[in-house]
Amino acid sequence: MKKKILAGALVALFFMPAINVDAYQVETRGNINAGWPSTVNRYIIAHDTANMDAGVENEANNMLNNWQRQEAFTQYVVGGGGRVLQVAENGRIAWGAGDANPYAYAQVELANTSNKAMFKKDYAAYVNLLRDLARQINVTFDLDDLTGYGIKTHLWVTNNLGGNHTDPYGYLASWGISKAQFAQDLQTGLPEDGSEVIVNPGKPNKPKYKVGQNIRFTTIYKNPDAPISQHINADTLWTQVGTITQKLDGRKNLYRVENSGKLLGYANDGDIAELWKNSKPAPAKTFTIGVSEGIVLRAGNARLSAPVYGVWSKGSQFRYDSVHVADGYVWLGGSDSNGTRIYIPVGPNDGNPDNTWGTGY
Repeated sequence: MKKKILAGALVALFFMPAINVDAYQVETRGNINAGWPSTVNRYIIAHDTANMDAGVENEANNMLNNWQRQEAFTQYVVGGGGRVLQVAENGRIAWGAGDANPYAYAQVELANTSNKAMFKKDYAAYVNLLRDLARQINVTFDLDDLTGYGIKTHLWVTNNLGGNHTDPYGYLASWGISKAQFAQDLQTGLPEDGSEVIVNPGKPNKPKYKVGQNIRFTTIYKNPDAPISQHINADTLWTQVGTITQKLDGRKNLYRVENSGKLLGYANDGDIAELWKNSKPAPAKTFTIGVSEGIVLRAGNARLSAPVYGVWSKGSQFRYDSVHVADGYVWLGGSDSNGTRIYIPVGPNDGNPDNTWGTGY
């Protein structure tokens, strides 16, 4: 975790009554961030503690007692067989994910355990808590998608806002929970007794994609055995879609991915967002450029420093599926017919709709 520096005085800790959320009970231990600045509620951020068998009580107490020295804390820790301990207030800044902190309504740590039965209950409560927190700010259960809202992992924060953390994927993978499985569980929720959590410690889930399938990926690797720390964010490449041309059994990143005969890299199930079809329906929202000088579009990233994709004239229509804020502007993101991610700035990020450079947003 990384801190986000903020101004404001810390007031005394106080206790609040426990509340029931689905089948688990939130046990409130204190409120580190009482009176701190409110967040812009866009994200729920998922972490893991990376301290094997430290115990959920110890993790919570460590935050309460050492947050100033460590410059790190989140709102929740889940562990101990499905227990949920809260140490800070939702909707106020926590020091868990660097530049994402001002936008995170709540951040959740998953305590690490080597006990299979405990993990199954912990994981179920973790998934259901993330879902309930997402409901509280009216965002979807979608995991690490291209929008600036929803349930995000610390890896997503690293890829999109900076940092070097990749949790919680490594810990989940150690129990056989892939990114795809985590995403599916967030959509459906899980029984709190862990009865529907299927674990396979140390072994990856059975590959789900086949040679010849066209895919859209979110991350990729330069070689088949690259660790997760060496992932490449797909938004930095010239395209985010390709064809699986080879399956390398026994390798970490077992799918060889190419586009138009060019090697893009190697991916595993957790890197693949979906099967891709050229006939896929276009995004429902359309922005129409309304300024006479036109607008410069960027390729691969919503940044002024990103490569120029082209200059679109007044009246041109841009179909978009995501919204971003960067470099002082609001950007809309979409894909062209080749799957390349492209971005258009639509006005300054000043909160004034009259300064939007067109209509449809």
